[in-house]
Amino acid sequence: MNKKLVTIALSGALLCTMGAPALAAGGLLSAPPAAESTGAERVQTLSSSQLYCGEIKAILTGTDGTVTGLHMQSEQSGEYVMKISEETVWIDSSKRTPGGPSGLAVGERLYVFHSSVSTRSLPPQSAAFAVVRNLPESAGGAMYHQVEAVKEQDDRLQISTDNGGLFLYAGQETTLSTYTGNPLENLNGLETGSYIMAWYDVVALSYPGQAYAQHIMVLDQDKASEPLTRSALASLLHAAQGKPVVNYAMNYSDVDQSAPYAEAVRWASSEGILSGYGDGRVGPGDAVSREQMTVMLWRWAGSPMLMDYPGLTGYSDVSEISQFAQPALAWAHQKGLLPADGRLGPQDIVTLGEAETMITALRDEKTPVGP
Repeated sequence: MNKKLVTIALSGALLCTMGAPALAAGGLLSAPPAAESTGAERVQTLSSSQLYCGEIKAILTGTDGTVTGLHMQSEQSGEYVMKISEETVWIDSSKRTPGGPSGLAVGERLYVFHSSVSTRSLPPQSAAFAVVRNLPESAGGAMYHQVEAVKEQDDRLQISTDNGGLFLYAGQETTLSTYTGNPLENLNGLETGSYIMAWYDVVALSYPGQAYAQHIMVLDQDKASEPLTRSALASLLHAAQGKPVVNYAMNYSDVDQSAPYAEAVRWASSEGILSGYGDGRVGPGDAVSREQMTVMLWRWAGSPMLMDYPGLTGYSDVSEISQFAQPALAWAHQKGLLPADGRLGPQDIVTLGEAETMITALRDEKTPVGP
């Protein structure tokens, strides 16, 4: 059972025949210490990012020549349009350095870590978090991960990621860098919820999977440009409301009661602002699309309804708006929180900064509850 679970957890990496870490046929890696075995069944959860490996079919650009999307094709996953934004990081896998779109060409093979949220169009479209170029011919390419927990174990650091399905170990042999070029002597300040690129070869066939990182690059962009997560949005709203304390039974399987966002998730759930997925999870680390963010803000504002509001018809991508989000987006448009017309991008992953801007605009209309 454990071997099957780790294979599922890491199956995204196996889409790429070049540069992706390989699963060990048996036994643990020699570098990291053995993981503790709980002997319990583990529930497999979806990651907030997915790996797509393929080649470029077409390069989409704006009027100024800026790359706005990559039309990709792959035998395993079919065609996809990966939407590029200012928040997308570019990685040169072989050099282990930040990269960029310069020199992109049709037919180039690369892999893209993208949002698990995609449009219903053909081909589907999804927001690109990281684009990895210059792939090595063997295993050991750069992999995109969100840090879920960090702890010291002997003389190494254990980084939990992939919904607890993978332990990365960093020791004295692990080299370090940052995306911005800021100096980094160690990983002592690595925070839960931050993002890294990690280079490693073999993943031990165990649960959780284990790998020893040869190199780690901390993606230390401005926090305002980081992808917004469900727990981050709940925390912003909780703070804007005055951080009320509620007596509400919260039994999500993926929320640690001691997590810094736990009380925010508890409050948001009690208010009906945030709801679970129906399988016991709430997805605190899952990225939030523009329509999902707007729905949560709309609920926070009391779920006001507008009758027969025509404002959304001015958007060129109105067909991508989910039915459940239409009342919230109509409300936000009427209040001037969204662009008047043009492209809305309801399925685009939004940033922490965008959420902060919208909450600031709404805060004056709210009466905070005393702590």
